[in-house]
Amino acid sequence: MSAFARSKSVAFSMALGLLMSLVVAVVGAAPASAAGTFRLCNVAGDYSATAHFPGRGGFSTYVTNPGQCNSISTNGGESFYVKITRFNSGGLSKNSTSYHIPSGRSMQFSTGGTFASPQFTPQVY
Repeated sequence: MSAFARSKSVAFSMALGLLMSLVVAVVGAAPASAAGTFRLCNVAGDYSATAHFPGRGGFSTYVTNPGQCNSISTNGGESFYVKITRFNSGGLSKNSTSYHIPSGRSMQFSTGGTFASPQFTPQVY
């Protein structure tokens, strides 16, 4: 093989290797779940609220008092429930049913009503 043919072959091999590296990098960079936000808002008057995420090892949000909202980052695909605790009741509390945040989505969860008749409103966006 002549020197010209060898250099042409080496150049082709290098170009092919570079192209394959680029393809692997693009394919390997498949998008992960987009980060979202979980926002807990409390418009009730006689209780505080916290959201509990059992899949995160029992992680819970900050206490959200009436008129407050608290936010945390989430990737979605998580389940949670909201616990409300009545003021000055010695810890009397109730739990909502379990809710699920779809993967890659955000959610605002609002509490309202009274401790005797709480209202829960999840909004996925």
